[in-house]
Amino acid sequence: MQETPVFVVVEVVSVRDPEGLRAYAQRASKLIGPLGGAVVGQGAIPVDGEPGFAPLLIQRWTSEGAFRAWLASEAYQPLNAIRLASAEMRVAIVPTVAGPGA
Repeated sequence: MQETPVFVVVEVVSVRDPEGLRAYAQRASKLIGPLGGAVVGQGAIPVDGEPGFAPLLIQRWTSEGAFRAWLASEAYQPLNAIRLASAEMRVAIVPTVAGPGA
C-alpha cells in the first residue's frame, strides 16, 4: 500500500525566545527536504471572520511516515529541544484527498 502525501500545519501559539525560534526555524528548514518535506506556505491572510490567526507554517510531506520519521530522526532531536524551549506550537497532520478520477 502506497502512502499518500500529507500537509502539516504548524501554528505558533506563543514565543518565549524569539532568537531561539529563529535559530530553530533556520536549522529545521534545512533538514526537511532530504527527508521528503517542503515548506509550501507561511502566514495567513484573513478572508472571512475575525482576524487573529497565530503565525502559520504549512509543510507538504511525501507521506505521514516521512513526517514522523523526520520528527524521530537523530538530527531533529536537538532542534526539537530548541523548539520546545522557544515557543508553544500546535502541529496537525492533514491528509490529502484524491481528486476526481483519482
